[in-house]
Amino acid sequence: MKTLMIHNIRREYLDLDLSKYRLTFDDGLYSQYYYSPLLKTDGPERVYFIISGFVRPGSARKMFDGEHIDFIKSKKYMYDAVIKGKFDHFMRLEEIQALAAQKNVRIGAHSHFHEIIPTRTHPNKKKAPSPWKMERYPYYDDIREQDMNLRSKLAFQGYNYRNGRLVRRSEAEWEDYVKYDTELSLEWFASNLGFRPEMYCFPFNEHNDRFIAVLKQFGFNTFYSARPGENTEIHPRIDIDKLVDVVPR
Repeated sequence: MKTLMIHNIRREYLDLDLSKYRLTFDDGLYSQYYYSPLLKTDGPERVYFIISGFVRPGSARKMFDGEHIDFIKSKKYMYDAVIKGKFDHFMRLEEIQALAAQKNVRIGAHSHFHEIIPTRTHPNKKKAPSPWKMERYPYYDDIREQDMNLRSKLAFQGYNYRNGRLVRRSEAEWEDYVKYDTELSLEWFASNLGFRPEMYCFPFNEHNDRFIAVLKQFGFNTFYSARPGENTEIHPRIDIDKLVDVVPR
């Protein structure tokens, strides 16, 4: 069975025959909770990958009642969360707990911070980063001038900005950060959901062998990415937007 990658849900997705796919949902967005009554509880397993650092306490909001809600692009909800500190587009704790109690639903980890870092690996000269990424780094002009890009802080060693210049992050610093992010995520799961997740979806679908090795040390054994490369341990995913004629995120 093929696996779909879904972020914010738009009404066009609900016209598809989703019973043919395993569904994975990234980021832990409110629309995923809102539209959950429209997804069959006796169908394939659904996995919701949560950015644990973005979850806020609060009572559950309403689920689908016949009215469709506005679709929000990822660059908008990430800007609100990372730059403005507003997390309304993400599920509250009670909403995640309600999903976790549903049949055929599993909750997996999608990091704690979902953070980025400047790196020289795979620079993208044709496409500017999303506004939230550029504002996250006020010295973005320096990054651009040095032919760098902003990628996953977990998957890439990258550079720190120190004393007015970019300094290569050591391998020890990189590994310490991966462990720190993972420990915080696991603490959140234990405190709020009462279990230790075994499924992990890589932020931005970016990964490397050492990153995976560290995650295995923490008990993760099932991994997902839309870009698995040659790694047969990673379950490949198809972006649901490839199945419908919609405006890209």
